[in-house]
Amino acid sequence: MKISRMTQLMSACVLVAVLLGAVTTVLPSLRAETMGPRVLKNPYANVDWDNVNQYKANFHCHTIYSDGRAEPCQLIYNYAEAGYDILAITDHDNYHTTREGERETVPTASTTWPWTNWIEERPSRIWHRGGIETSAFYPDLGESGMLAVRGNELTTHPHIASLFNTCGFSDRDQTEEERMECIAEQEGLSYWAHPADYVPGGRWEDNVVDVSWEEAVEYFGSYIVEHEHKLGIEMQLGGRLNREQELLDRLLEEYYRDHDLFIKGSDDSHSTSVSDNAVITIVLAPELTEEAVRHALKNGHNFVGSRGAAHPQFNAIAIDEEAKTIT
Repeated sequence: MKISRMTQLMSACVLVAVLLGAVTTVLPSLRAETMGPRVLKNPYANVDWDNVNQYKANFHCHTIYSDGRAEPCQLIYNYAEAGYDILAITDHDNYHTTREGERETVPTASTTWPWTNWIEERPSRIWHRGGIETSAFYPDLGESGMLAVRGNELTTHPHIASLFNTCGFSDRDQTEEERMECIAEQEGLSYWAHPADYVPGGRWEDNVVDVSWEEAVEYFGSYIVEHEHKLGIEMQLGGRLNREQELLDRLLEEYYRDHDLFIKGSDDSHSTSVSDNAVITIVLAPELTEEAVRHALKNGHNFVGSRGAAHPQFNAIAIDEEAKTIT
């Protein structure tokens, strides 16, 4: 039951993240255990297909308050008009705008929150954890409202997409472990942002001292195993895709027994518009609440696709152990 590379729409999609550990060709110990393909983990087994909706989400984008080109209001309205249901603005916590002709800001540890600083619409509900605002629902954004997720891109190498918390740092002195602890203390969620940049062939390969594949896999995987809030890795299309797929395969081989490992898709937008080919995460949840979306993300109830393609409407994912098929 080896999963082959699929179309651009479904590459980096749910059927890879399912952790179909039936890849006996790459797991010798598993081959001895099973003597044939079988499903080891299926995060969709508990999805209530009769009651979930498919929400279009982006958990990684930037405004003028970091290295993006859009004002926060412009970015929010663009994604609402593009049909998104969930959005997290993740301005770098320690960058500031320095482009010629643009407003300059100072390095900050703040997240780009609340949205009411930039838009007239008001949320009908705000969620809190530990006395801090973590998300809000705006009923007047888009056709059916939008869930705003408080987020940040924690900016060391590698970068961390951090959600549902206020963690931010105004310099780069903090270690990844200190940043992970902040997310854990505030009960946030996170995943590795554009990890393909930090593996062999990645554009920041030199920043991590000529890392080998084995070292990269051990680095990413150890944090995924140690931190419950670390959901997995981000996947984007384009030039990064091959490295992302290889990293995912290698991480699954090494760590599927110890920890669930899922993929999240984003466009990492720095522009003033939403790309027709933007990578999206489709979240399977019964409603647009923080509780429902957090549950879906933590349990892998999502898949990744391209906004420009007409992704399928999943009514169910069925696995036949005897026929060795996924439908």
